[in-house]
Amino acid sequence: MIFSPRKTLLTILAGLLLVGTAAFLFPAPLSADQLPGEALNTFPADTLQVAFTNLADLRSLSEYTQIRQRILSHQMHAFEEFLRPMGIDPERDIDEVMLGWRGELMGPAGYLGLAAGRFQPDLIQKYFDRTGLPVRQYNGANLYAFGSGSDPDDLFFTFFDSSLAAFARLGDLKAMIDARQGAAAALSSNNDYVGWQNELDGTAPQWGILNGKSAANLAGLWIAPTGQKLIDLSSLARTVKALLYRVQWDTGFSTQLTMVCDKPETASGFAGLLTLLQQTSQRPAAGGLTLPPILQSLQTHVDGARLELNASGPPELLDQILPRGGN
Repeated sequence: MIFSPRKTLLTILAGLLLVGTAAFLFPAPLSADQLPGEALNTFPADTLQVAFTNLADLRSLSEYTQIRQRILSHQMHAFEEFLRPMGIDPERDIDEVMLGWRGELMGPAGYLGLAAGRFQPDLIQKYFDRTGLPVRQYNGANLYAFGSGSDPDDLFFTFFDSSLAAFARLGDLKAMIDARQGAAAALSSNNDYVGWQNELDGTAPQWGILNGKSAANLAGLWIAPTGQKLIDLSSLARTVKALLYRVQWDTGFSTQLTMVCDKPETASGFAGLLTLLQQTSQRPAAGGLTLPPILQSLQTHVDGARLELNASGPPELLDQILPRGGN
């Protein structure tokens, strides 16, 4: 494998920035063998990335207020407030959330999701009947609109039972129902994702999976503002099969990112270039790259075709690479 120093250093920066982005933009993991398994059987087979959050575990932490500001987007905050008049208190009734993205960009909108908790679908139906808010039917399910129901980006939600709810844009929600009912292939048909989910499930209150191209595209969003407009991130998409992450919280956070590469030589090459990138950041030349401290302190370990990256620090350290609210 041949590396171009500038191009590949920036590629590594993209991958490493993705650790912070993916790990703190989105929801975390729940108890083993519960919501993640449901998600694999419900998310469409073309889902490219997933993020799991165990809110019940996070609420028990003294830093929960700070954590919550980082894992919930403005749209999710608005959705929570929309649910309260219906008798659903997200801070009491929702324990776990898992999000998925069918596109190659992970962001605070355009997701499909599952939530596990305690719901009362009959009360929701009565609320919509009373208020006249939009409700649609699809394959035996009532789809409730968050918004007018006519905007392509409006969220809809439905209940599979009193403990499991789904939410997404209308087309994505219908695709979830089709997958769950067996009318279309579900993500569980992807053996790689099944294996990665089994590996991560129950290991941390937050974890997620992204494919290589998704990682490269997301990294481009971080690099573009620096003025580096001609960066080719294609090597990350070609040589990294997936990025797996898990996040633990105590008085601060610790995160582990696993780059699942195509071969051991690729993992070793990225590890060496990360070291070079960190050294370059410590004595930047004019116009050179400067890594935030959170990335300068990353620890690496190569295990065959996998590169393990570890970082830790106080919650406020995340502000160096991620705006509050995940936007």
